[in-house]
Amino acid sequence: MNGPVTVSPRSADFQRAFVAMSYFWGARGPALSAAFDSIAVTPAAADVLSGLLHAERDGRARALGAEPGRLAAALDQRGLWR
Repeated sequence: MNGPVTVSPRSADFQRAFVAMSYFWGARGPALSAAFDSIAVTPAAADVLSGLLHAERDGRARALGAEPGRLAAALDQRGLWR
């Protein structure tokens, strides 16, 4: 590993990944943001939330489709794949 890894629910990377994986595992609607009720949602996570709440299925698919690559890149950058 490249060094210590800090996981903070206030970080944009964590929030984006949490929202995307929550959606992937079946959370919908208000349940997607319920975990952030006591903290501020980052603008990046708000964008993902907005996409996953899109009225059209293709809009939701575009929002979700971008996140696994971002998550993999973040894990790789932090040395968590090695």
